[in-house]
Amino acid sequence: AETRLPTPPLDGEHGALSETHNRIALLEGTLLTWKKQIKNVLQQDPEAQLKLGLNPTPDTEISFWKTRANNLNSISEQLSSKPNRRILRALEIAKSTYCTDFSKLCREARKARDEANDNVKYLQTLEKWMRKLNEDDVENLTAIFKPIMHTLMLIWKHSTHYNTPNRLVVMIREMCNSVIDQSCRFISGEQIFLLIENEEANSAVDHITLVLNVCGSFKNTYFDYKSKVSNECPGNQWCIQNGALFGRLDCFIDRCHDVLDLTNTIIQFSKLSKVEIGGTKGFTLTS
Repeated sequence: AETRLPTPPLDGEHGALSETHNRIALLEGTLLTWKKQIKNVLQQDPEAQLKLGLNPTPDTEISFWKTRANNLNSISEQLSSKPNRRILRALEIAKSTYCTDFSKLCREARKARDEANDNVKYLQTLEKWMRKLNEDDVENLTAIFKPIMHTLMLIWKHSTHYNTPNRLVVMIREMCNSVIDQSCRFISGEQIFLLIENEEANSAVDHITLVLNVCGSFKNTYFDYKSKVSNECPGNQWCIQNGALFGRLDCFIDRCHDVLDLTNTIIQFSKLSKVEIGGTKGFTLTS
């Protein structure tokens, strides 16, 4: 929800603030409320859902910066309004001790607003690709990895703020979450064992193999563009440990390999159950 800064009744409104002392005390109370509200906005963390283990997808990152930009733009407009300027001016004239800290906080808010607006401008170029990443069929995902990484490289190269390791780690981890979510919707553990039970283990192998190919393609595309960034931005490369980016995806890939091995083993044993031995004792041995 958009942050709204409360404004007390000013002089002439229902006789409020008629006494100077009471007037300044009320305005200082208002300033403290504003300070708390602005700090709450500034302290919001784009990595909050990742830290809570909620496995968000990239639309969460884009939505965070849009919300943050809207909030900070609204706060800036409200502080620039005539009634609120009168409050700040009155406290300056009264030499309120709260003015210096609030001015410093406003500078921080302006800096954060510029960052949020800049990030939104560049992240908008990723929105259509993130929708495809979250909604397209699994077999079509490999076709969008390259444009996604290319756009991310251009953002890294040209944006003022969205070119730090923290931002890249969040975006890649959330992309990994999308790939995992899509893979699980395509073939779940329950579906795999149902296929095995129905003697369709070969179909299960095909599904798991496709998922592994998609996951591998995503990582390979990242590494291709990591090399390109080294050439395009030699002073600001993608120097991030793979574990920080692909920890969850690698665990998922390992589990898929385990299930694939199990399924292939089941297929081999099912072949043995159909073996018929020839010869005079063939029937006995087969049994």
